[in-house]
Amino acid sequence: IVQSIIESKEDQIGTYPFHGIQSATEGLHKGEIVVIKGRSGIGKTEIFRAMEHHLLKTTKSNIGIIHLEEDNATTIKAISGYELNVQATLPDCGLSNQDIFDGYKKAVGENDRRVHLYQSFELDEENIFLDNIRFLVTAAGCEFIFLDHIQWLATGLQNEDERLKLDRITQRLKLLAKELKFCLIMISHTNDEGRTRGSRNIENVANTMIDLVRDKMHPDEFERRVTHMNVEKVRLGGHTGPAGRSYLDPFSGVLRELQPEDEIRLPRH
Repeated sequence: IVQSIIESKEDQIGTYPFHGIQSATEGLHKGEIVVIKGRSGIGKTEIFRAMEHHLLKTTKSNIGIIHLEEDNATTIKAISGYELNVQATLPDCGLSNQDIFDGYKKAVGENDRRVHLYQSFELDEENIFLDNIRFLVTAAGCEFIFLDHIQWLATGLQNEDERLKLDRITQRLKLLAKELKFCLIMISHTNDEGRTRGSRNIENVANTMIDLVRDKMHPDEFERRVTHMNVEKVRLGGHTGPAGRSYLDPFSGVLRELQPEDEIRLPRH
């Protein structure tokens, strides 16, 4: 029993790049599933990029990145862009391929095998998909797995078929994270009611759930770039509720936590 208590206090393996979320959740933990949810197109993938870069800079952990809607080159450019404070994913960013590669290498550090990019066309075969995650953790040593996004695994299915497949996959992911003690951070789209799209089980398996809200149609450009971050569910009874705001800088393309002084300093239109 004493050993279990000691282990429970030592299972934090990473932090968030946002103070508000970090304070509410006390970081990222072994065996934890974090669900970041919100409407399509509000910047959930950008939150991922900020977290991935932050973990590369603040830990020595290996991370597995499964961005199913973008190619690996875009993921590498995004990590490099966060390191260089340049929108490296844009074709006219002003960086050469060597500049981008150097930025990526600087972000990764001395161990260039820390980042494992996964792209599969076997998504219909959930056993293969789950086996590949097991490989990333057990063979490649990844302590963090980023999955963007969970609904992609049920693409093409409708209604009950979609729900059943998502229910089954999320439950298996939950058991896998608990067995192998890695931290799974995954994105989920939401429906018109703000619930996880396709399956309520996505919410059930989450230890921590963060909801993102952004007014993409606000007449003020500053407000269109502000994302409100709300913690809806927290591991071990942490603090729920508003957890700060993030701002996507239009020049660097970097997402960062919004500070009170920014509302005065940053341009408004």
